[in-house]
This record gives sequence, structure tokens and C-alpha cells, in this order.
Amino acid sequence: MKTNLRRNIKQAKEKFVDAKGYFTKMIQIKRLAKYANEIDMVLTKYNKKSCDETMMVKGPRKSHAETTNRKIHTEDLEKTVAQIAKGLGLNVEVVKIMGKHHDIGHTFLGHSGEWWISNILEDYGLGCFCHNTLGASQLIYTNQVYDEIIKKIEVHNPNVKPKELAKIRGSLWLIMDAINGHNGEMPDKIFIPESTKTENEFEKEMLKCYTIPKYDRKVKPATPEGNLMRLGDKISYSPLDMVDGLQEGMIRNKDHRIVDVLDDDYRNILTKIGITKEEFDMANIKKDYTHITERIREIFINDVIKNSTKRKIKMSDEMMILMGELIDCNNAKAVNKVVLTEDKETYPPAIRQLMNEFKNILLENELLPRLPHAKEDRKINGELAQYKSTPYEDFVNYIGKTTKEDYEFTIRIVEEATRNSIKDELTIARTKVTKRETYQDKEELGLDYRAKNSRIKQYMKYYECQLQEGNLVGYNEQNLEDDIEKIMQGIKNGRRNPNYLTMDERIAMMMGAKYLSTLNDIEFMQLLQDTKIINENQYKSLTRKYKDIPDLDDEVSEHENWKEISTIQKEATMKQKQEVQL
Repeated sequence: MKTNLRRNIKQAKEKFVDAKGYFTKMIQIKRLAKYANEIDMVLTKYNKKSCDETMMVKGPRKSHAETTNRKIHTEDLEKTVAQIAKGLGLNVEVVKIMGKHHDIGHTFLGHSGEWWISNILEDYGLGCFCHNTLGASQLIYTNQVYDEIIKKIEVHNPNVKPKELAKIRGSLWLIMDAINGHNGEMPDKIFIPESTKTENEFEKEMLKCYTIPKYDRKVKPATPEGNLMRLGDKISYSPLDMVDGLQEGMIRNKDHRIVDVLDDDYRNILTKIGITKEEFDMANIKKDYTHITERIREIFINDVIKNSTKRKIKMSDEMMILMGELIDCNNAKAVNKVVLTEDKETYPPAIRQLMNEFKNILLENELLPRLPHAKEDRKINGELAQYKSTPYEDFVNYIGKTTKEDYEFTIRIVEEATRNSIKDELTIARTKVTKRETYQDKEELGLDYRAKNSRIKQYMKYYECQLQEGNLVGYNEQNLEDDIEKIMQGIKNGRRNPNYLTMDERIAMMMGAKYLSTLNDIEFMQLLQDTKIINENQYKSLTRKYKDIPDLDDEVSEHENWKEISTIQKEATMKQKQEVQL
């Protein structure tokens, strides 16, 4: 009886705290909406590269002028979420800002670019990258948009009182939280805001996204408006991927010949969604699918409005399954083909080489101690004049704009990522030793995990000695922390080990990675040419159009991350079908 009473009291308190958080954030969102124009003006200033960035089709291989790029997708998402928000009574003005800027952190070559950088960081024991967090953290720490937005509001609204400005500033993180939590790759069924989240907790989430692999998949936005990005993302890209795969010649039949109209696999799915036979046939006759993509989007939007509340965003089970089937079909026919063997053999080693060259520039010029005050240090640009008119000029200019907040956040990322990677690798090594298993080297085409593999084997030797001496009996968390601390001290003290970078090298490497993440497809390809990392013949091959590759299926080499995501999506679709049938 007492147990039930305590449980009921606890649940009542949780509901009260959640409700309080929800209504507080509603007030904050409403406050931001009054200054939506000023907020959008500032964010747009830092969101200019998206027209030259990959969506699904790799930019250098794109052949069709209307094929979706990142800008087209974000504009489409902005309209999608605004329409849903209006139908649900959510804040349309703030939702439009979130939708327009949700992908601001995307790297060159779409997800592949961020994953390749992430893989290289993993080998160095430096954590990971995800575009959600790259966008939010760059806006906050690198570009310091909070201050800029407040100044813009003051200029346009001179009568706004300081107390109101402080409240506005204290609410801006909700937009960044939507950017950081918009992950549209995971097949969630229901989207409920984490209403009790605080700004401090949001900042901790960003750090974890940099330091714990796949942590971004766990992040939930604090507002219903932010949650709309997650489902809206799928509604936007699922019909666009279908058309892009078709018009780029990526969809092939069993004889590997290009298919130039939507086939029966798509017909079966689209007619269930609500596209009529006449609409489908007419689109194939005209080879114009604009009407169909708009109809799919409208059907999905109306279904979300019909089945959602302000606090719980969802689709009907039937429509969620059909959208899943459409995404699965796109993945099998087109999305899984965007990365070719030559891409994986060329780009990751090139990215690694550039990161090391950037690292050497910072260390050889002894710049790290000065980076916290780089913006005020007028001598830096003069001292680095040697890099003017070289391929590294833009990197040097980027470094010269480093803010104290950005540098301090980078230090936190590096230290936390290093500690986490040591912990994970020690755990793998100890588990293998205690179970008397051999360690299978991590391998993937084009990616070098030699340092990571060597560290784990080094740890295994250590634990094998500990096992023989009887020291692994009763090994606990404190023992693990002691082992982590010993390794951390060695890194901080600059002790040389071929499998490790020193702390300064790690910070410099991370700064190089962060710079690379700001480049779009064109800038990245130009950098590879300017540094002579790739030659003219390689460039020509890397920019071949998908439709011009006769044996496209034979040249495909999927990224391991994408294999996992597409498998998760397919399994989720099958599970939802089974649940509905039951």
C-alpha cells in the first residue's frame, strides 16, 4: 500500500514538473517568435553554403540541375514543418527558423563527410562528429550568435528593455536544441519533447554528441516545435530521394540498365499512400514527378496533423509503415549506391592527410596557447602571412577568428573524448582477456584503424600480465578509473607513444577537423586539387556522373554507418507491420 502511494506521488510530481517545463518553454518560444526576423537574419548569415552541399546525391557526381541539394531540402522542410505547426497550433514563426537552419552543420559530401571525419577521430581516440551538433556548437561558440542576435534586436527594437533582452537570450538555446536534436535517420514512431530539459543539460548533450559515438540518436528536443524537425525531415527527404535516384540514373533494373520511370515497386507503395493510378501513370508518361512529390508530402502532413497533439507528434500506424516502405525502397534502389569504392579509397586518406597538415601548421607556429585570444591577437595574421595565396590560407583565416569560448569547448571535447575512448578500449581489451578471446582488428575499406587496433592489443598485453599475477580478480570501476588516469597523465605529459597523440596534437587535430567540417562540396574538392592530394585523372573519376557509370552496382561500397541505419529502418518497418497485423 505504501509502495503504491509513493509511486503515485512520484508520478504526480513528474507530471507536474513536465507540465511546468512544457508551459515555461511555450512562453519562451512565444517570446522568440516576436523577433523571428532578427533571429533568422543572423542565422542566415552563417547558412550560405547549403546550395553547394550534398543531400542524397553526392554533389561532385550530380548531373541534373533539379536534383535536391541541401538548400532545396531545408526550404522544403521549412514549408513542411510550418504547415504541420499551423495545423497543430504550434509556433509557426519559430518552427520555420528551426526548419530553415536545421542542417547548418552538414559537412561536404553529406553524411559521408561527417562519418569519414568521425572515423579518423575514432582512430586517434578523439571521439566523433555529427552534423546536428556541429551546427549548434558552431553557431553558439564559433560564431557567438546569441550576442549578435541580441544586438540585432536592439537595433531594430530600441525600446526593448534590458530585462526582456536577457529573457530572449535565455530562450535562444531552444532553437539550437532543435538543431542538435533533429536526427531524422532513426525510425521513431512517436515524438515527445523532453520538456524538463535545461540549457545546461542541452550543453552537456552537445558535449556527449562529440564524445560518445551514436549519442546523437538519443537526443530529444525540449519543445514540440523542435520535435517536428525529426518527423518533418523524413517527410521531406523520402519523396525527394525517390525522384533524385531516378533522374540521376542510379535506379537500375535486373540487367543493370538505367530505369527512367518509377517501377511497380514504387507503384505498389505510392498507391497505398494515396497516389491514384492516373496520377502515377501520368507522371511516368511526362517523366515529371513534381505533382507526385507534392501530393505525398500533403498526404503525410495531413496524417500527422490528424493523429498528433501539441505535445505528441506522430503519424497513423498505417502511414508510418508506408513511409518506412518508401524509405526502404529508396535505400535499396538509390541511397545505398551513393558511395563508390573509389570514394572510400580516396576521400578518407585525403581527409586524414589534411587534418595532419592543419595540425602541423598550428604546432610548428606555436599557435595553440594563443588561440583563446586569437580574435584580439592582431599579430597572428601577420605572422601567418607565409600561408597567404596557398591552399592553407582559408584554414589560417579560420584559426585567426577562434573565440575563447570555442577554444575552451574544443578542450572539453578533446579531454572528454580521450577519456571515453580510453575507457572503451580498456574495457574491450579486458573483456577479451578474461574471456580468452582474440581481438579481431577493426577494418573498413579506405579507413585506417591501425592506431586504435594497436592500442587495444597493447592494453590486452597489460591485462594478460595482470591476469597471470591474479590482479584481475575483483577488478572494479575504481581500478578502471586508475588505469584511465595513468594513460591520461601520459598523454598530458607528452610522453611519446606511437599509438597516441599528445594533448597538444589532439587539440590541433580537432581544430583541423572542425575547419574541414565547414567546407562545402566545391570547396573541399578544390582543396584536394590545390594541395595536389588528388591529380587530374582522379578528379575526373571522382566527378563521374552516376548515370554514366555502366556497372554502378559493381562499384558501390556502402559506409558501415549507413548499412546500420538502413538496416535499423528496414527492421523497424517490418516490426511495425507485424504489430499492426497482431
